[in-house]
Amino acid sequence: MKCLWVLYSFLRGSWVEWLTKTRNEDALLYDRCIREWELIKSWMGILKGRAASAKQTGRDFKPGRNRDVKATNSRMQANAAVRVSVLVLVSSFAFVGTPHSYAQGQAQPPAKRELADLRATDQPLPDKPVHVSNNATSESAGGPASSAEGEISPAVAKELEELRGRIEELEAALKARNAAEQPAVAAAPAKTLEPAPVPSAAKPDPAAPIQVPAEATPTSTLAAKPAPTEPFSVDDWTWLNGNPRNHDTPLATKYFTPEFRADANYTEDYNQPKDHTLGGSTETFRNGEVQLEQLSFGGDLRVGNVRGRVLTMFGMFATTTPRNDASYGVGQWDLRDAYKYVSEAWGGYHFNVNHGLNIDAGIFVSYIGLFSYYNYDNWTYQPSYVSSNTPWFFNGVRIQWFPTEKLKIEPWIINGWQSYAKYNGHMGLGGQILYRPKPWLSMVFNNYGMGTDTLGVPGRSRIHTDDSVEVRYFNRPENLGLDKMAFSLTGDLGCEYGGSGPGTIVSCHNSSHGHPKQSFAGWMVYNRFWFHKDLFGITLGGGRMDNPGRYLTLLPPIAGADAVSGSPYFQAAPGTIYKAWDSTITFDWMPSQFITFRFETGYRHANVPYWTGRQGLTPPGFNPSFPPNPADYICSNGTSSGIGAGGTNPSGSILTDPNLPAVEAACGTPGSLSGVWQPDLRKTQTVSTIAIMVKF
Repeated sequence: MKCLWVLYSFLRGSWVEWLTKTRNEDALLYDRCIREWELIKSWMGILKGRAASAKQTGRDFKPGRNRDVKATNSRMQANAAVRVSVLVLVSSFAFVGTPHSYAQGQAQPPAKRELADLRATDQPLPDKPVHVSNNATSESAGGPASSAEGEISPAVAKELEELRGRIEELEAALKARNAAEQPAVAAAPAKTLEPAPVPSAAKPDPAAPIQVPAEATPTSTLAAKPAPTEPFSVDDWTWLNGNPRNHDTPLATKYFTPEFRADANYTEDYNQPKDHTLGGSTETFRNGEVQLEQLSFGGDLRVGNVRGRVLTMFGMFATTTPRNDASYGVGQWDLRDAYKYVSEAWGGYHFNVNHGLNIDAGIFVSYIGLFSYYNYDNWTYQPSYVSSNTPWFFNGVRIQWFPTEKLKIEPWIINGWQSYAKYNGHMGLGGQILYRPKPWLSMVFNNYGMGTDTLGVPGRSRIHTDDSVEVRYFNRPENLGLDKMAFSLTGDLGCEYGGSGPGTIVSCHNSSHGHPKQSFAGWMVYNRFWFHKDLFGITLGGGRMDNPGRYLTLLPPIAGADAVSGSPYFQAAPGTIYKAWDSTITFDWMPSQFITFRFETGYRHANVPYWTGRQGLTPPGFNPSFPPNPADYICSNGTSSGIGAGGTNPSGSILTDPNLPAVEAACGTPGSLSGVWQPDLRKTQTVSTIAIMVKF
């Protein structure tokens, strides 16, 4: 069909106009048309040369050599008409050829290209042989043409008549279609013109009427709706805090994209705890030792619209993350052991709605607090409290809807706040809105509510909002010095309200109706600098938190305490106070997109003793196989006193605990603390960390 469209445009005298319109719509078709036009011009040159030769013959006429000059000129003109008509017809067949014929035409001279294009269509040659001159040089030089070539055979004359009829039919059909579809073309988006397929064994029937398939016409093709783009795929988001900086995955296949992560660190706490145990962190756990923080492998599976992801979790994370979840204390089955070696495991289905709609169920990571669960993705190794003290994972169902390529709306129906199970009667509801309107701007808004997330207190509910903005305000990728700068800002607010009886009821407000305030407020800000084409990076930042009631404050692992047992040495009860701030400086060397060498120093301060001191957090004679009950006070000989915290103790200190006299007596030193063991807790901590992180 394209050959006829070109022929139609040529006969209308609109060849140049049609090519100008087509140039930006289909570069391949444009190039082919240009080559065909050059072929036509070369043949026209040959014919002009023959005409000039004929005229010269007329000038040199002498009586006796030719009886009628006019008859000779008429035969030459007829011969020229025949050649142009046959050339246009052959060019038309070439235009419906395969891409293979186009490649052949590029490598052959104009005179032979015509036959090559005709053969490449895999159609039988026309009944009448097509004459192709191999002496173009002599003809253009003015050599006389034989009179035999000037004769028009009846078969050629018949073909010319049929060709004229087909051209008239095409012109009428195209005029009618253009008049009917002109408004649709004006409003339709531009789309590349694709050649219509032609059966290899088909032979054109000159008597058949011209049919114009709708899919091959420019109007219907231009009106086709383009496929939606992949969300957040147009711009580069590797600069974001919380996003991996890999640009490709070398081991990816059609159905499976594998992922491997390894993270090892050496941490030096200047308090020098003798038991090498660190508390109050979700990233550093041992002092003066090389530890494997994370070893994960898995990946993403896509088969049609079915999708899934699994990522294992080995190393320190496999122990330190589950111990912060108290939900496994409800009912039977050891959910911490069941899930401890899995950081992500979910399956779901993708619906072709707008730019995508996904429904997934299982364990998936939480980005409340901006930072990723995985240190490789983050600007710093130890994030501030707003990130460390908020969820790293959820267990439940999420629905991801992408109404545009720059917006994601994601509701959650989950068991609870970073919990494998449901604490009480209500599941948690929440969601995320992620909006990236510009390549230098990202905004994320997370909200959570409805969950009753306090173990043993079914009437207490939790709400929380976490909102972040990230801005890349300088970007010169080719600079050998400073090439990029960006900052992230995160703010969190939340609280708990209600309760199940005296001493358990709390409020979001200041001692409302005599109930203590239980809330969370915090922020963190970081600024990142990249140097030498992203080979080096420096991050400065820190944050602050205020958490009355300590319901989101990480419990130090005193004598093996976890979220279920609690600890009388650091009580999280209504009315207790915790305020803290921190700051870090981080230097990264990134010789490859798959590895980061990180050097970081941070300072942290709390208003109450919280960080591990020199004497550590481990009682004397501690045996991990037969540990004392961490919910009880422990005697100085390492045995349990059998007595825990006594009721409401707003200060959270052992010295104000109403059960202290009974504890002293149980440890054999009535009226004296000498027989009661106490952990060494400090108000400050300075830590330096060296880490090697790999991800591909």
